[in-house]
Amino acid sequence: MSQQETHLIVDRLREYKFEEDLTLVTFDDKTPQELLILFNNVLKDLSIDHDVDVRDEDPQDTAVRIMNFLPVLNYNPNVDFETFRDGLQAGDRSLIYPILVHVLSSLPSLRKRAYIGRFLTNVELPEEMFADPEIQAKHAEYTQLQQQFKETHKATDAMRGTKTQPTELKREVQQLEEERQQLKQKITKMEAKLRKLDNFDALYEVTSTLRKEQEREAVLRERMEEQEMMYKQAETRFYQVRKKLGEMEATAQDGTGEDFLQRLQEDVRSKTMICMEKLPDDINSKQQRLESVRKIIEQPAVNDYELHNMQQDMQQLSEEISNLQEQEQRAQNQGGDKLSMFRQQALIVSRKKQDQLERLQMKEEELRELEQELNEKREKSGHKGVKILKGAEFEKYANGLKLKAKQHKKLKGQLSSARAEKVILQRTEDILKTRHGDQTKFLEDLEKRKGVQGAAELQEKLETVSEQTSNVNKAKEMTLEEITKVVSKINDTIKEKKAKLAPLIKELRQVRADFAQLESEYNEKKAAYENTKVGLDADRDKLTMEVTAYMEECRREESRYHYLNAMIHSTNVMLERAVKEAAGRNKIGEMGQSYEELYKSRIQAEENQSKILRERQKQVKDDHDSNVEQARMFKSLHKLLACKIRTLQQDVANEGETMLGV
Repeated sequence: MSQQETHLIVDRLREYKFEEDLTLVTFDDKTPQELLILFNNVLKDLSIDHDVDVRDEDPQDTAVRIMNFLPVLNYNPNVDFETFRDGLQAGDRSLIYPILVHVLSSLPSLRKRAYIGRFLTNVELPEEMFADPEIQAKHAEYTQLQQQFKETHKATDAMRGTKTQPTELKREVQQLEEERQQLKQKITKMEAKLRKLDNFDALYEVTSTLRKEQEREAVLRERMEEQEMMYKQAETRFYQVRKKLGEMEATAQDGTGEDFLQRLQEDVRSKTMICMEKLPDDINSKQQRLESVRKIIEQPAVNDYELHNMQQDMQQLSEEISNLQEQEQRAQNQGGDKLSMFRQQALIVSRKKQDQLERLQMKEEELRELEQELNEKREKSGHKGVKILKGAEFEKYANGLKLKAKQHKKLKGQLSSARAEKVILQRTEDILKTRHGDQTKFLEDLEKRKGVQGAAELQEKLETVSEQTSNVNKAKEMTLEEITKVVSKINDTIKEKKAKLAPLIKELRQVRADFAQLESEYNEKKAAYENTKVGLDADRDKLTMEVTAYMEECRREESRYHYLNAMIHSTNVMLERAVKEAAGRNKIGEMGQSYEELYKSRIQAEENQSKILRERQKQVKDDHDSNVEQARMFKSLHKLLACKIRTLQQDVANEGETMLGV
């Protein structure tokens, strides 16, 4: 058993008025018998079934009674019956303390649970007894009554939760009754005045119709407001779904699955940050506010005397708080509290963090709006006349296009190298012709001398064949050009779409640049604002403390002024009464008895009554031990006589059996 749980037991026992003067020392010094009595008193507060004196009760009965009651309290002792009985009789603290902690930590709710448990505890019956129709009917009636009790108890709790006093209800009913009577009188007067008119019946019918139409108009107006609200909600949901659809379509068109997954992860991170950082603070603040309001509502109505005492206590606590704050301020001014600087820094960091979260939400909202606007403009521009391939068709087309583009690039490279080589050779030929003139005749003579006549002709044929081959290649090139045209057309379409998006993207970049500039300026000014605000807050707090102290002093002086005025007035009244009585002008009654004589006679009567009561109290205290002993002896005598009666009855029964046997 920890020291903290022992503190809890002692504090709750004092709080719930079981023992108001109880301390840790006196609680630890209690004997097993005293501890068992205290434990039984706690259970007696939950159920009247435990209103017994455990000193006169059999330990077996005590253990059975308490152990059967613990399941109602939702507590399991985790020991067998023999151990539980011996532990109770010996005052085992390891057995009793956990039960006390469980009960005292939630005593109000357990009071309600114990009260309900008396009526909702099921009676265990053997299965064979349900064969009797009468028992089945009684059990069904018992279950029905339990359900009826649940509903009645819930309704009672709901009525208690309204906190409406009967006196207030009576006052409201009386006020409504008076208003009803006034309205009746007004209606009677108005009817008497209007009946003198000739067209009263027609006017009455028209007025009644007008009133009905006005009521119908009010009902229709309410319905219209409800429909408008539902329409706005549906429109909001529609825009949200539409925005989400636009975002998903934009992601599917412009990005890959990784981009879509990355965006979802960013959304999850931002939402997680909001849920982990901002929402818990908001929920805690709302719960604290709700708890404070609930406590205020649950408090009983206070009278003027209690309110005056509370105001005095509050005033005293305010003075103590002001003194402590002044002492703390003086200590800070003298020693230079370093913690204040860290507190201010922590406050600034927390505020910056909160601002960053708000900025993040604002940026996400702006991003969604821009994406929505981009999607709308895309929808307006559309893809008119162009079939958009999706899924497997788009992948197949893209793969074929990649292969054709690769082949086109390869052939285009070969063509470029051949053209470059042709240019070089053409240039070489022109240079040679310029230097040596026409070389045809020279080549023929040279071919004759070398024995290779016709080589030039063969070369021409080869060139012809080469030209034919070039034509074939040109035809192939035309095919490639057609493919290139298709690719160019696709690229042009893409460029056209990009050109349409370029102003928007440019505008978006400009907006982002402006935003970044404004954000930097905002951060700089905000930092300066935060630094200035910290200093001004400190000055304001100091001035607020001074103003509060002065206001408290003014309130104290004003309260003292009113109190002294009341005391002066009361003293003057008493003085005037005493003067009148001394002068003999304030006699009362037929006997001419004065207030002094009247109060003296009453005081004498009260003193005589107090004397008689003190003597009676003394006599009761003197005879207490003997009376307790006598009561115990009477109980023992009663048990002895009951035992003798049972013995005699058994003897008579045995004698009767013996006689019958004979």
